[in-house]
Amino acid sequence: MARKFQDGELVLVTDNFPKYILNNWNIGVGDTVVVHSISYDGHYNVQKTDRTQGSYRVSNAAIAKYTGGKRVQLQDQIKKAEERIKQQKAFIEETKTKIAFMDETGSETFNENEFKAYQTLTIIEKGDLSKMEKAKAIAALIDKKG
Repeated sequence: MARKFQDGELVLVTDNFPKYILNNWNIGVGDTVVVHSISYDGHYNVQKTDRTQGSYRVSNAAIAKYTGGKRVQLQDQIKKAEERIKQQKAFIEETKTKIAFMDETGSETFNENEFKAYQTLTIIEKGDLSKMEKAKAIAALIDKKG
């Protein structure tokens, strides 16, 4: 199922918006909010445009497409989407590297510590890198979170 709204997108508050949120945020029907994320059940988490308060979970019917918007807001949406794409591409490349490691070692179970040790040995064996370049590469592996 395709998402109706994207993270960072400005949307309009409809009359289906929960009344307690309208009162709590001091906003009204027709005001804009920002889509923060989508929840596991397909509802959207939205925030005030000034992001001064937490987010609330609302249904598709509670928000509507905002057709206006300033150039800077649209550019911000593009920037956020490009960052998500960059992160997803990095995740895919890292996962492919992990699978290649598993193929080379003949393992069906991934072990993060063995993988980091293997990467460290691979860096050390590279003859075209200086000691400092090797040290920086290994330090980056150590700093990397699982």
